[in-house]
Amino acid sequence: MSLRDDQLLELKDAIVNAFRPIENLFTVMGSASVDEGGEMARLCSEIGQELARSFRTKLDAALEKLTAETRQS
Repeated sequence: MSLRDDQLLELKDAIVNAFRPIENLFTVMGSASVDEGGEMARLCSEIGQELARSFRTKLDAALEKLTAETRQS
């Protein structure tokens, strides 16, 4: 299977756009007021945001590898 650079970019955009609502949820959770019992939400937000960063890093690495393999074909 050979993918062009524009197809890889479209694939990455589609994945990131599908994942964005989850990232937004973690961002909103991070703004919860501690006074209103939001400490747990804020802690979960930090965990979620770190997982989202890790996901994006791994997605970038996977797509870079796929790009390199496609160019070698």
